[in-house]
Amino acid sequence: MTNEDLNWIQCLLAKNKLEGPILELGVGYGGATCRELIESNGLRYFGTDLEKTPAVDFVADFERSEDMGVFSSTGPFGCVLVLNVLEHTFDPLRVLDNAVSLLKPGGRCAIVTPSIWPLHNYPMDTWRILPNLYEEYARRKSLILDRESFEYVGKGGVEKFRDGSGNYKYPPQCGNSARLLWSRLVHKLLYTSGKGMFFPSHVAVGALLQKPSA
Repeated sequence: MTNEDLNWIQCLLAKNKLEGPILELGVGYGGATCRELIESNGLRYFGTDLEKTPAVDFVADFERSEDMGVFSSTGPFGCVLVLNVLEHTFDPLRVLDNAVSLLKPGGRCAIVTPSIWPLHNYPMDTWRILPNLYEEYARRKSLILDRESFEYVGKGGVEKFRDGSGNYKYPPQCGNSARLLWSRLVHKLLYTSGKGMFFPSHVAVGALLQKPSA
């Protein structure tokens, strides 16, 4: 988890877009989680992963629908956090399906996934997910995609980054247009990465999907 991820979650909390209880997936890796942030906002928090560690309250495999019964004593949830998890799964859509199944009516699933990122196996690294996936998933599953929160995390809303044909594009390597132009010129002339690549090396998408109210 990055500081930008935590800032995105903090922004959602500040806008009252996350309700408890909250379940976070993939907390057993030994790194940072949202527990402290969530609990400091007065919300009940639970963590889950494939194996039991001190951070894990429930052991479950979200690629197995039959494992979802373990949450019957605490669910349904107001929010499920799926932060930098889907790229480590073989069947990310099944993971999302099972996460959404645990939401109460009106509940939200907050997701962060890398679109451009170095390989980071845990235990494997299998996917890079793009903005269109969330739009199509929301359409097919009759969910509400919160456009205000749909962004390249730490870089701005995905709607800001479109090409001349209206298609999504990645945010630029840097915000300074003169420096960006110079970097690309060096890259083309010398056929090297120059002083900057065409795109950043780290880009993640944040999406907030809401289950319709009953």
